[in-house]
Order: sequence, then structure tokens, then C-alpha cells
Amino acid sequence: MHLLALLNFTSFVATSGYAAVFVLSVAQSCCVPTSSELTLGFAGVLASEGKLSLPGVIVAGVAGELVGAFVAWVVGRTGGRAFVERWGKYVLVSTHDLDRAEAWYDRHGTWGVFVSRLVPVVRNFVALPAGVAEVPVVRFGLLTFAGSAVWDSAMALIGYEVGSRYNKIMHGVSDAGYVLAVVAVLAIAFVVYHRYRSFKAASAKAVAKPLGAHEET
Repeated sequence: MHLLALLNFTSFVATSGYAAVFVLSVAQSCCVPTSSELTLGFAGVLASEGKLSLPGVIVAGVAGELVGAFVAWVVGRTGGRAFVERWGKYVLVSTHDLDRAEAWYDRHGTWGVFVSRLVPVVRNFVALPAGVAEVPVVRFGLLTFAGSAVWDSAMALIGYEVGSRYNKIMHGVSDAGYVLAVVAVLAIAFVVYHRYRSFKAASAKAVAKPLGAHEET
């Protein structure tokens, strides 16, 4: 799959249907900054036109997110902090993110997995820290499934309900697709920029801490 398919997701979903929803959902749960809101919303629009089945869209989205979440969980569980320290920069996840995630799970228990699946942006990165925090795999899977089912159903239903009116306003699905493509790129750019700033800030803090400790001795 070409990288542009992840960015031009409207064309990908329009041409590949359920397979595109599944692939984009897997990527989203593997910490790749794609937008489940826009993917499922656009698929819902297509379902309102009879081009896709609404239940099929939801099943593809939930299945993809579950597969991606398990992949990220296994990476976090087996690789742990060492994996994040070496490779985290490529997905903009820092050890500071792991500290916050583990504190989140300490406060909320494993139910934090379910809650996190309902929070935009956060839901992209919850699985990897859950593996590092050693959230039990069965409970992780069940709560991920439940949270993804609620979120994906809501996003697809919103797209389905507003689809016909939205297409009238935009004078056809092709025009709507162009607008949503621009929104998707901007949303992805915002997420990447936000994660980059957070990662750089956490990395700078991690470097400064031992330097400060050395100066006090």
C-alpha cells in the first residue's frame, strides 16, 4: 500500500471500501496518526448512499482497531521501555508518555483502556503504553473492543445521518471528498506537530534532569 493512501484516505475508502477502513483502523491503533473520526465518518457517508453497509463499516473499523491494538500491546509488552527509548521517536512516543500512561492506569485501573478509546488523539497511542504497563491481555482486548465499538459506531452513524444533507450542501460526494481530504491532511499534520512538540519537550527534560543532578553533586 502506497503511503499516499493513508493521507488521501477518502479516495482509499471510496475505492477499497471495507478493506480501506480496516487497514486505516489498524494503522490508527498502531500509533500511526490517522483519523478514525474522518475515516469512519466518510465511510458512514458512503453507507448512506448505499455504496457500503453501515454494519460492515463498523465491523471493519472495530476489527482493524482491535488487530492494531494487539500489535501495539505486544510490542509494548515484549519490548517495554527499551523499545520506546530506541524506536519511540519514529512514532513520537517518549518515556514521559509512558510515565503518564502508567500513572493513568494506576489511577483508573484497566478501565482506563476503555475510557482512552473514547478520547480523540489519545486513542491512537493507548495500546503501546498499555503493553508496557502490563495490562492483562484478555481484559485489554475486551475493553479495547468495547471502546472501539462505541466510538466507531458513533462516528459511522454521524456520517450516515448527515451524509445526504452534507452531499447536497457540497454538490456531490466528489466535492465533499476533496474537502474531507484537506481536513484529514490538516488533522494529521496537527497531530504529528503536537506529538513532535511533546516528544521534544519530554526528551529535553530527560536530558536536563541528569545534567542538573550532576551539577548539584
